[in-house]
Amino acid sequence: MRMRPYVLLHASDRELEKSFDWARRQALDWVTPDSPAGAYYEAALPGRAAFCMRDVSHQCTGAEVLGLGGLNRNMLGKFAAAIDEKLDYCSYWEIDRWNRPCPVDYTDERDFWYNLPANFDVLDACYRMYRWTGDRAYLEDPAFDRFYQLTLEPYIKRWDRDGDGLPDRVASEGRRGLVSYDESHFADEVFKVGADLLGAMARGHLSFAAISGLLGRREYAAIYRKRGEALLNKLNTEWYDAASDRYARAMRMDGSLLFESDNEFRGNFLLYWNLIPDTNRARRMAKEYAAHLPGMQVEIYSHAPELLWRYGFEAEAMDAFRHLTAPGMPRREYPEASYSAVGAAATGLMGIAPDAAEGVVRTRAGLAGVHWAELEHVPLLGGVFSVRHDGTARSCALLEAGPPIVWRAAFAGRHAQITADGAVISARHTEDAFTGEIYSFADIPLTPGKAVCAALTGHPNASAFG
Repeated sequence: MRMRPYVLLHASDRELEKSFDWARRQALDWVTPDSPAGAYYEAALPGRAAFCMRDVSHQCTGAEVLGLGGLNRNMLGKFAAAIDEKLDYCSYWEIDRWNRPCPVDYTDERDFWYNLPANFDVLDACYRMYRWTGDRAYLEDPAFDRFYQLTLEPYIKRWDRDGDGLPDRVASEGRRGLVSYDESHFADEVFKVGADLLGAMARGHLSFAAISGLLGRREYAAIYRKRGEALLNKLNTEWYDAASDRYARAMRMDGSLLFESDNEFRGNFLLYWNLIPDTNRARRMAKEYAAHLPGMQVEIYSHAPELLWRYGFEAEAMDAFRHLTAPGMPRREYPEASYSAVGAAATGLMGIAPDAAEGVVRTRAGLAGVHWAELEHVPLLGGVFSVRHDGTARSCALLEAGPPIVWRAAFAGRHAQITADGAVISARHTEDAFTGEIYSFADIPLTPGKAVCAALTGHPNASAFG
């Protein structure tokens, strides 16, 4: 295989290659390798020379694919280290290249911009980065551990004024304590609790429960799993109206719930944080999301390819990917667009899903009409990995460097056997958590330097890439 310094996509579709190449180059253009804040990538409005909590949490997967794992740890670590009782257990919403809270968002300890979902979002991002990399700093570093525990205890208590367990909005707080990522004047005036805040809390609790389990803290794991499940249940029962098949957008100041209208869609965060346990309902929402994409601002559109691939809408995901990376996409220079496109190509098009706790990387093709695609030099699980899909029935993987891992070669549908380099293996089966569909897989050990190909038995199966 060709050895290049950065991840590369090769495909039968030349325009797809060009789209990915634009996203890769644009994302890397936002990297600052040396500054008082350390190495970082832009994750804020262009021109601020800064990175904010929301954007880093949503760009970090793409950054890992690009080999920027050290930058992720630096940036997420700075948010973790900045949490402070003097800030009412907030962190710095946005940090600039001079290693200070960005002046446009921060005046002093009593006057600064802060969206309350951010702490939970960062917590979840740290857990996801552990799963991708195996970097135990996300589990064991005292600064991260302190951030997690302060977020789930005094942070919630400080901002929960009515004692119902949810942080809430008090207008006199000004730009501190915004209860949603919705930054409109309407939300500022009407929302007491945003649905995305409730959702972020649920995901943050569940992610910390998983971290606690990995550290052997069984009591912590049980406590925070129970709390997370209770928040998830609240979202999916009290905040869901079965008659209209809609979730509430927010709780109003008077305690009533505000539901979306037929001509709007703001539930992308429910899909992003995997908050809908009913797969049929989740897929209906993903389909509605796709229908509302025309005209969406880039911050919301950026994750459309990733989410549509996740929920099984491959053709729509491919269309969204092409649109997101096209020259005509308004504000496509916004960093979240390019980083999200890179991440979507890895997790959606190529179906890459590492899990450091198991030492496994699953792949499954999401080619949507593309005959073949190959993604090279993807950093994961402490090594470098490449994968190729020929249609949906044959895949090849190469561990270029790093410790041995297990490749979970997965194929859509229920099949009896998978052939791996001439050896016939009885396939195992599982249900996709996001679509409910059955797929077949085989776990194949990988050691550095040897490419392995797997195919549904009876499909032509070569023993090398290309």
